Amino acid sequence: MQTNTPRDAGKTHNRTESSKVGEFRIDAVSPGTGLLVGDAVVFNVSGRLCVTDAKCPHLGGPLNEGTLQGSTLTCPWHGSEFDVCTGAVLRGPAMEPVRTYTVSVEGEIGQVEPGR
Repeated sequence: MQTNTPRDAGKTHNRTESSKVGEFRIDAVSPGTGLLVGDAVVFNVSGRLCVTDAKCPHLGGPLNEGTLQGSTLTCPWHGSEFDVCTGAVLRGPAMEPVRTYTVSVEGEIGQVEPGR
């Protein structure tokens, strides 16, 4: 998976500063890629924006460095697989789903909202 850097993605917010997790430019997340935004990763799954925690719930692996195929993300540390749109565990060793977030879009700017 190609991970874009947030330098051109607009500003990100610390959770303690705002009710927003972070904002980003929509065009910074090409189909099949992910963008690290604060403590979350925004994935573009065939034009659908899906967001998860940046850390694997198994042992904290960096999900922004994982491999994305369709909506399936593979953690680079131990191979756990997750559906990035639902958070569901598709294959262990992870037992818990990855936390997902809501995205709102206004024009060219996306906002990652606190989790669901």
